[in-house]
Amino acid sequence: MPFSLEKLDIRHCVVAADFFSSDLPHLKDLSMRWCRSSASLSIGHLTSLQRLSLRNLQDLCFLEGLSSLQLSSAQFVHVPNLNMKFISQLRVKNNLHVSSSVMLNHMLSDEGFTVQKFLGLEGCNESFTFEESADCSSIKCLLFFDCEISSLPGNLKCFSCLRTVKIIKCHNISFLPDLPSSLNRIEMCGSELLRDSCQAPDGDSWPKIEHIRFKGFN
Repeated sequence: MPFSLEKLDIRHCVVAADFFSSDLPHLKDLSMRWCRSSASLSIGHLTSLQRLSLRNLQDLCFLEGLSSLQLSSAQFVHVPNLNMKFISQLRVKNNLHVSSSVMLNHMLSDEGFTVQKFLGLEGCNESFTFEESADCSSIKCLLFFDCEISSLPGNLKCFSCLRTVKIIKCHNISFLPDLPSSLNRIEMCGSELLRDSCQAPDGDSWPKIEHIRFKGFN
């Protein structure tokens, strides 16, 4: 691959264990989707990497060097066999997307983990709650996208600085839990049951959002 490569998007390929062994000092954006791969990949030497997107990788178990990177954004969506120890002390400056509630709670409970702004839960199939040890105080925007869960986590108040909640294509959610007082924006799209529950003045969830400055329903 070219020494000057800055963006690499790999789809529907077989990725060998030594695929990233070459020197790619300028690589900033790495995406892998719908790939078969070795159980172990090493990316810690990709020191310029800012954006990492891993989606639908069934074989990947070990991601060596991940904790040594300082990423602007990261996505771990349907990577079911990734060993949790390789996401310990993950540092993400802006945006994080995950599909596994187990992985998310593991990240949030790790003392070295940081994500500053945006947290997205995408394609999650199991209802869950955030663990008491989870540190959510820095997160400003929370997204639930295309989730099959029947309810949102009941302890969203642990997001003490949360400003925005977005709920998109979550068809089974029909009510809202108690929300943090810091919230000033809530958006819903393609979540019909929840939208009906939030309608003024008689919706069951309306009293929980009545005070919120901006409310968007589609």
